[in-house]
Amino acid sequence: MNRTFDMLVTGAGPAGLCVALRLNHLGHRVLLVERSPLWPRPQIGEALTPGVRNIIDYLDADEVLESVPILAGKPTSVRWTSESIETVAHDGAVVERAAFDAVLLRLAVARGVEVLRPASLAQVDGAPGAWRMQIATPDGLRNVEAHVLLDAQGRQSRREPQRLRAPRLSTVWAEAAMETPAAHADAATRVEALDDGWMWGAALPGGRYRVMFTFDPSARDDALEREPASVLRNACTRSALFKDIAGLPWCDSPRMCVSTPYVDTLSWQDGRIKLGDAAFALDPISSSGVEKAMRFSLQAAIAINTWCRASDASERELAQRFYESRLIESAARHLAWTAGYYRQAWCAESPFWRLRSTPALTSDTVATSSLGDETAARVDFMTHALQDELAHVPSNQPQPGEPAPPLPLHSPIRFARNTGIVVVPCATGDRVTAHPALQHPSLDRPVAFWNGVALFPLLDMLTRATHPLELIAFLGRSMEAARAQQLLEWLWSKQMVEPAVFSGGNTYPAS
Repeated sequence: MNRTFDMLVTGAGPAGLCVALRLNHLGHRVLLVERSPLWPRPQIGEALTPGVRNIIDYLDADEVLESVPILAGKPTSVRWTSESIETVAHDGAVVERAAFDAVLLRLAVARGVEVLRPASLAQVDGAPGAWRMQIATPDGLRNVEAHVLLDAQGRQSRREPQRLRAPRLSTVWAEAAMETPAAHADAATRVEALDDGWMWGAALPGGRYRVMFTFDPSARDDALEREPASVLRNACTRSALFKDIAGLPWCDSPRMCVSTPYVDTLSWQDGRIKLGDAAFALDPISSSGVEKAMRFSLQAAIAINTWCRASDASERELAQRFYESRLIESAARHLAWTAGYYRQAWCAESPFWRLRSTPALTSDTVATSSLGDETAARVDFMTHALQDELAHVPSNQPQPGEPAPPLPLHSPIRFARNTGIVVVPCATGDRVTAHPALQHPSLDRPVAFWNGVALFPLLDMLTRATHPLELIAFLGRSMEAARAQQLLEWLWSKQMVEPAVFSGGNTYPAS
């Protein structure tokens, strides 16, 4: 085995495997360390949202989904917005997560990623760009060196977290065998709100049915009620959708885990970066946890590639800004989205649902006084950035109103006075670069590209009064005229441009 690597990745879940595959493709020497002695390791998180297909395509890894047992197209029985049961179409899929991870790992090895399993980091010395590690394996300690350490070990990450967390959640789960043809015929996915939590169930490709119950562990003060088997059986008995499972024997003893959503505010430290659940964890009410872990790892890979190949400190700082902006955006958007889902439940007035119906994060950090000044400042910066993003996301939900008047094609327009130009980090190919972007109150965040086209260089003419037809003709050099008009109509609908009026030979935005 080589002793020197560009990247050392700990954790062979979807996040660690995605970043290992991508960085290997970008030419970096990658060592992947997985501590589990059991492989394929048992996992939960079998639901795959449709976006996973795009990620697999991007990694040129179609053979992964082709060789993994998968169930798709099953209907979903839902009891959520009312106490009535609805049947809806389901566009996701369910896989054997152990098989999914195992196939991704085999692909990584085939493409040149070196793997140590079972193994774990025993000691880390050195500095960013020149780390020295001792790795514990069944055959003894191995000494390796790496430029960057990537932590994809999930919630069990050993590094001290500096977390902001949502209200507490625990999840208990077990599997029942579908032993009869009737059971197989009724293998619909089920989602149900109870007054003290919610349930999810789905058929697995191996012939079992997985049942999960997510609840607030602090609301249960009776020791017997906290036993996983009792919690799950009681939830099934009280439910409308899972009553038929309440009396079935479990294939294995029910298990319980912490499932509280959180964000680690120090996920990026020079040369040591967290991915997946080590960086942030979504509320399990979202079925997109696997997709988001994989997608964030691909975004992180671009930032890491930029940091490693940066020519100066400003480029490295840009890479960090890109990583942290993606982290903040992903975490805040999902907190806001899940809060909306909690508000929709038929039992939304019960304490469990009220507590989670407003997106919020509270500090779960070590005392600031125990941190160095620079680290404490970074925690404070990320905390405020997340709080600002959380405050901003709900305010930008579409509101009903009068439709915008048509774009005036024969009258001059220009940028509105509250449209600004800011420079933001963007992924361009395999690197992070700085791009001018349009900023406006109607936008969630600055926009640098529209349908893959860099905006401001094309729209610089709008800093002064310009006739739309003139601008469409100019834009027609780089895009179809119909798309150019769509772009102007989008700017108009967002009130980022407005009519310009003439006065004494000068042009001004209309008052």
